[in-house]
Amino acid sequence: RGALSSILLPTLHGATRQIIVVTSAEAGAGKTTVTSNLGVATAETGRSVLLIDADFRRPRLHHVFDMPNTSGLTDLLRLNTPVDSTPLRSLVQPTKIPNLCLMTSGPVTNSPSSLLYSPRLVEFLERMGREFDLVLIDAPPMLQFADARVMGRYSDGVILVLRAGQTKWEAAMLACQRFEEDQTRVLGTILNSWDLRHH
Repeated sequence: RGALSSILLPTLHGATRQIIVVTSAEAGAGKTTVTSNLGVATAETGRSVLLIDADFRRPRLHHVFDMPNTSGLTDLLRLNTPVDSTPLRSLVQPTKIPNLCLMTSGPVTNSPSSLLYSPRLVEFLERMGREFDLVLIDAPPMLQFADARVMGRYSDGVILVLRAGQTKWEAAMLACQRFEEDQTRVLGTILNSWDLRHH
């Protein structure tokens, strides 16, 4: 909730809806936990929220919310059915938390990054931006895979999750530099697992 008030709430008072990518410089920073908690905290304010699991190699959001992952984003990007005419309930699943929905990753495929270059991704995100007040995309670590950089170009900004005592300073700076080169706005960073008494 503290992170929500610092990073997200100032951007939610305008007329435009927000699509935000949550990623980390390296694996193990806790981005999925941060994404989940930000989604829940925002939904508790009465805003409609969609979480998208775009970490095709290690999808975890369906485990967090105890939901099936038999179909999801990978299926949507491969199909030819029009995105705009598909009923919303066929695209996303409501969670047990009011105002919070989930688009699971779908089955793991070969060359998952290539799916992100589909024009259907842009169509889907544009529609979800109209349907929900906030869309949070859980993306893979950006220094390991290009996925977060690709989706960052379709978003309103990126949140970078760092883990205290684990994320290297050089990796954090390189991640910010890459987003700057892409002209992708970094809304802020979240320092995870930081304890004032021990750091």
